[in-house]
Amino acid sequence: MTDGTDNEVEAVSDQIATFIVAGLRWEGTTQELLAADPVELPAVLDSSDLLELAGYLEDTFGVVIDDDEIVADNFGSVRQLASLVVHKQTATR
Repeated sequence: MTDGTDNEVEAVSDQIATFIVAGLRWEGTTQELLAADPVELPAVLDSSDLLELAGYLEDTFGVVIDDDEIVADNFGSVRQLASLVVHKQTATR
């Protein structure tokens, strides 16, 4: 990835982590979600939370998350989600 893309992923990661803590009322911290060894989202969020998170991503970042994209490879961590969002955004530019 380029430095610009890395910066975008970082910014999107911060927004996603904030939403998970504040919007989904997860009891952990944003720092835990952004750590080098991050929290695995499927382990701490239930299926309705994951769907709500997908809706947040669509509304906030203007991307479409297909049902078949709500899998551990994409939703495993905040950084994986941010990478997916940034990839989708750059593909539509």
